[in-house]
Amino acid sequence: MSPYPPALILLHWLSAILLGATFLLGIASGSASEKTIPALIHGGLGLILFTLTLLRLAIRLRLRKPTRRAKKNPLAKPKPLLAQIAVPVQWLLYLITLLMSLSGMALTLQAGVFSAAGLVIPADFYVFPLRAWHAAASTLLFVLFVLHLLTWVYYQFLRGENALQWIWFHKK
Repeated sequence: MSPYPPALILLHWLSAILLGATFLLGIASGSASEKTIPALIHGGLGLILFTLTLLRLAIRLRLRKPTRRAKKNPLAKPKPLLAQIAVPVQWLLYLITLLMSLSGMALTLQAGVFSAAGLVIPADFYVFPLRAWHAAASTLLFVLFVLHLLTWVYYQFLRGENALQWIWFHKK
């Protein structure tokens, strides 16, 4: 049985899907002005992801910390680094997702996308200093996402636990 309420489980999976879609649209939209629609969808999904992440954090901070019901073995080997960093990686995913969204919003303002002249997508976002921060946050977020997946692989396959059950819906 999952220690998380259904709302948090739903937000987890919705965020994962939106994160993937936003990342792919960010790559597809690039900087060319003919890619206005993907760029706008990328920004809109980023705003939704920002809101969902704040909501997830609010719910998560109000919950007690879920614990794994694993058998304690005093002779067991220490956990590998991947398992030791699982919790910090989860919290960093929240933080970097928020920073990524904020840097995207700031980049939009810096580039003057929504100006008095209407919607203006610059030919090149790389001329704006915040683009480097947004790209760095994107890279870090991708690395954290991969670490999160590798942790799942570790628990699911190497330890033989049903790790997907940890964050999936169950009947009461």
